[in-house]
Amino acid sequence: MTKKKKRRSQAPVALVYFLTLLLALSLAGGVSYYLLKKYEVFKPGVTDSEKDSTRCVGIMFARVNDTGDFQDMCVMRIDPFNKEITIVPQSDVTKTSDGKTYREIMNSGGIELLRKKAAENLGGITIDFYATVTNSAFEQVADLMGGMSYTAPQELYHISQESSKDDISLQKGDLVTLSGRQIVNLASYDIFNDKKAGNLTFLSSALEQVINNGFRQATVTKDNLYNIYEIITSGSNTNLTKDAFNEIRRYLEVMLDERDIPAKSLTPQGSWNSDYTAFTMKSDYISQVADTFGVKKQAAVTAKITEPPAKSPDESTSGK
Repeated sequence: MTKKKKRRSQAPVALVYFLTLLLALSLAGGVSYYLLKKYEVFKPGVTDSEKDSTRCVGIMFARVNDTGDFQDMCVMRIDPFNKEITIVPQSDVTKTSDGKTYREIMNSGGIELLRKKAAENLGGITIDFYATVTNSAFEQVADLMGGMSYTAPQELYHISQESSKDDISLQKGDLVTLSGRQIVNLASYDIFNDKKAGNLTFLSSALEQVINNGFRQATVTKDNLYNIYEIITSGSNTNLTKDAFNEIRRYLEVMLDERDIPAKSLTPQGSWNSDYTAFTMKSDYISQVADTFGVKKQAAVTAKITEPPAKSPDESTSGK
């Protein structure tokens, strides 16, 4: 009688196949995750649980000299989602819709009224916080952030009556590195051919460069964020509390870790009067600022005024 061969169990083979499949899937998953992370499909930043508490922030800084005289201002929007900082410099003689300049508003109603009018004047943007910043504070912060490089667009010459440190002597095309004090002087002195228009153009470039230089030296800036807050708000008229700043600092730290170059300045476009004592922004420029600051456009509603029917000549005289 022929004995039947005992059939071998397939379990060990199946187990080996299953383990091999798991290993292959694990390796494929690991490689896929590495590639996705490398090419920034998974981007670090604000997590889903943090998005509800994270928002764009608008801040207005008004620069004042040692005697408290208003010089110029800028509005910044910090966007932690897109990791962008938008800078909107403004001359002290920018006119609002009621015909007054920012300087007149600041002198009559202070920085709180200036914040309100500036927000309206720039297309209804949101300005959450405000602070006056002295020239000294501006200088210190600019130096901490690394100053700026500057190429003179014309011959710039000024001899100070107070200190040789404030002298300026630049030939057209000169490339120099400016300290905080030199930045303040060039933003303030009446030395440009186009007067305040030149100061405003310079201020726009200076603010953008100083902030971006701060991000280029990210570690130093990150370590000095609270120091910068203390410098700016010391003796300042401000509503930027420590708690509010701590929230903003959290956003900035994430952006500094990314080591991007986030700042972009929107240089004002418009028209000056003949002696450069008043500046009116173009409507297109105001719309650009409003769009950048996320102002939602509302559909225009045209309401017809209901007028009483016209009276006949006889009716118009009957009541006399």
